[in-house]
Amino acid sequence: MLIENLKLFLLIVEKAGLAAAGREVGLSPATVTERLAALEAHYGARLLTRTTRSISLTDEGRELVTGARRILAETEETEARIKLGVEKISGMIHMSAPRIWLPTSAAAGSICQSTRKSRST
Repeated sequence: MLIENLKLFLLIVEKAGLAAAGREVGLSPATVTERLAALEAHYGARLLTRTTRSISLTDEGRELVTGARRILAETEETEARIKLGVEKISGMIHMSAPRIWLPTSAAAGSICQSTRKSRST
């Protein structure tokens, strides 16, 4: 949930408002406010200064923006590496196929000879 709250925090900053960020991800303003409050409680710091018309980052909020961008980039990179590793084929591969009747070389030679004789007559 912390990662999701960090994503939401960055969206709030990008959209310059809680309601706009909530609309973007389909959350009510109350839910966005609760999740921001949870993030502030987690860090024990006020991250945004809010008025009825605007928001601005506190010093701690600016620090979190920088750190959250780095953390989320590393998280996405790690997830991509793990998914790539899981998608690679590894290990023994077992194949099955029907047996095809192939004559032995001596029998094949006599079949070929009898075919040639019947064509020539």
